[in-house]
Amino acid sequence: MQINKKHVTAQLKEVAKLLDVLGEEPFKARAYTNAIRQIENYEGNFNELLANDQLTQLKGIGAGLASELAFLKEQAIIPSLIELYERVPLGVRELFLVSGLGAKKVSALWKNDIDSLEKLILAADDGRIEALKGFSTKSAVKFKNSALFAINAKNRMRLDEALGIAEHFIKLINQNYAKEIAFAAGSYRRRLETVGDIDIIVKSLSVTELASFLEAYLEPIKIERNRIFASFENRELSFLSVDSDYFGWAWLLETGNSDYREMLQARAKSQGYQIKDWQLLKDSQVIKTRTEEQALKLLDLPFIAPERRESSNPEAIKNLIEAKDIHGLVHNHSTWSDAVASIREMLIAAQERGYNYLAMADHSKTSYYANGLSIERVYAQAKEVAKIRTELKEQGSDFGLLHGIEVDIMSDGSLDYPDEVLATLDYTVVSVHQNFSLSKIKQTDRIIKAISNPYASILGHLSGRLLLRRPAYELDQDAIIDACAETGTIIEINAHPARLDMDWRYLIKAKEKGCKFSINPDAHETTGFDVVQYGVMMARKAALVPKDVVNTAISAKKFLEQLK
Repeated sequence: MQINKKHVTAQLKEVAKLLDVLGEEPFKARAYTNAIRQIENYEGNFNELLANDQLTQLKGIGAGLASELAFLKEQAIIPSLIELYERVPLGVRELFLVSGLGAKKVSALWKNDIDSLEKLILAADDGRIEALKGFSTKSAVKFKNSALFAINAKNRMRLDEALGIAEHFIKLINQNYAKEIAFAAGSYRRRLETVGDIDIIVKSLSVTELASFLEAYLEPIKIERNRIFASFENRELSFLSVDSDYFGWAWLLETGNSDYREMLQARAKSQGYQIKDWQLLKDSQVIKTRTEEQALKLLDLPFIAPERRESSNPEAIKNLIEAKDIHGLVHNHSTWSDAVASIREMLIAAQERGYNYLAMADHSKTSYYANGLSIERVYAQAKEVAKIRTELKEQGSDFGLLHGIEVDIMSDGSLDYPDEVLATLDYTVVSVHQNFSLSKIKQTDRIIKAISNPYASILGHLSGRLLLRRPAYELDQDAIIDACAETGTIIEINAHPARLDMDWRYLIKAKEKGCKFSINPDAHETTGFDVVQYGVMMARKAALVPKDVVNTAISAKKFLEQLK
């Protein structure tokens, strides 16, 4: 696990929050809050201080806290947070998933025996919440809706978590049997942005033998005919065992979705086939369908990429975009704002991964909590970028380095810097980072005004959603798509698996309107580049091809030409 400032400050914020919930002496929480501020504002190499036990060099971090943080070199969680987790029940901690509930309100709910999301919903319905001091009828409704969102989120996982679990078990099975017999299915194979349970299909292996093997790694819940239901780290898994002779047909059905599956079954029946379990039969004889392509050919249907199987009649698209088509990393942060790697470190990591250019976009001044750049620091950063460019040229490298900023969209739709500053940049990513609670009309107008600015190159994470944590704010995405099509503003596909924003369903609409896209990692560390694959998955779900995406351009120069 890579330790960084965000990881450390997140734990310290959690400690301060739980101390407030418990009603501990205020100075204790303040000590952690002061330490957080010092760490966030530190512009040097925080990891070096931690590794060399030099955190006391930061004002506000004494020997005691430095010693505690040193545990992070060996374990995932600091001791004081482990202790607080034992004192504050999980149900109470989950109340923080409800938007608008801070430590004082959570403490008040806990004191009134409202110590879980489920109890909060009941208390909102029976009037107990609105009767509490500091609460109201309006806030009770708001908290109930947010709690319902949080409960649903608990039962799903992000795509990156699903990938980790699914690929772990697929690899485990394939390595044990020294052949490729386990494959992804269900919503994970279709690359939905969130997944409920993980479906894996296995061929040429009896269900009893598979269950015997898996018992060493997880607890099977039950076996039903040729399917195993199990759990792993509180996540549900399903393993379907089928014969290789009809694996192709079974894989199609097991991948889904339900509409696509029903279409396949109806098509098969209309052509005189019978369906029994996962088999396709004709005159009571099992038809061999070893591959999906073989099964589809029997039904005179085209092969559809799994990501596109979200309807009964998806269009077969040739040349869907792939990760190898992305030549430039756009929208990246450095230690100039809230990231953990310098521009040079980010550049080296991009080169090592085979990319042709790197476009930086540190935060602007209004994002003070992310160490956003003042105008003076924008100019200072430009000098560093120019120096690195000169060095690259002297080395004979044609690798491109672009100087951009992720510029905050203000509440009135203006951008965070005056035009004379924006004009000095190679490009901009314009994003909303504050005031999510504006009305739908005001939020929409705000964004449309911002992208009307001639210096707005790319619209960043349009809806502001954080998957399974925060729903999108209210806005008219169709109107914004129309505005992007009119102004030529590029729409970001934020590849971070916590965002995957814009939603792929709206990407389809935006493509129809003629919009162009940029698949961006929004990287805050060098490993952050690796999330590009998730943005590509969403682009494939929306039927995007390389020409739809601007950072498939082979060079930084050609990338900028598309923006202009």
